[in-house]
Amino acid sequence: MTMADVDKLLQEFIAEDRAGGAADPLAYLARVDGTDRAELEALIDGYLARAPRRAFDREEFVRSPARGVAEELGRALGGASGTWPALLPRLRHRAQMRRTEVVAHLVDELGARPEQAAKVAGYYHQMEHGTLPAAGVSDRVLEALARIVGVTAERLREAGRSIGGLPPAPAAAASFTRVGAPDPQYVEAEALMAGAPADEPRDEIDAMFTGGASAREP
Repeated sequence: MTMADVDKLLQEFIAEDRAGGAADPLAYLARVDGTDRAELEALIDGYLARAPRRAFDREEFVRSPARGVAEELGRALGGASGTWPALLPRLRHRAQMRRTEVVAHLVDELGARPEQAAKVAGYYHQMEHGTLPAAGVSDRVLEALARIVGVTAERLREAGRSIGGLPPAPAAAASFTRVGAPDPQYVEAEALMAGAPADEPRDEIDAMFTGGASAREP
């Protein structure tokens, strides 16, 4: 299935929802699988997050998986990385990989030196949090990440575009805070990131994550 097919299913769902129909997300998700399902789920969640509010049961929400989805979509809607904060964790889980494992593979794929591992971890951390502008991430990074999580680089590029045409707002992402105990994997990533000097000069890793789609090492 192509990205256009996923978009068509999203538009059908939106049309049914606005017409007052049942608009059951599960019925639409059942029509796709794999990465397409993860992408459609993120897009439907994004639409519902911005649609007119409905009756809300706080206790039921706290007990449900929707809580985690809402946090991911909050970062996506308020961030600069499109649906990456919703899609990347799902792709990791499908690949049965921890965040630190993805980072380790990414370090190898990019040919980063051991002392650059913290910098790679920091940039990937920003991708999952929605604070890294997607337009600055090079094709080389996306191709490497695509091989790691089992998806195409083009799908990652498409997912990195802002949701529904909304302009990215990097500063807004910080307002979406995590509820309860911090994710141990984020603690691990932040500990690794802490090893990188704040005043470290820019290098090829910075260029690959912030220099644009066609950026390559100097």
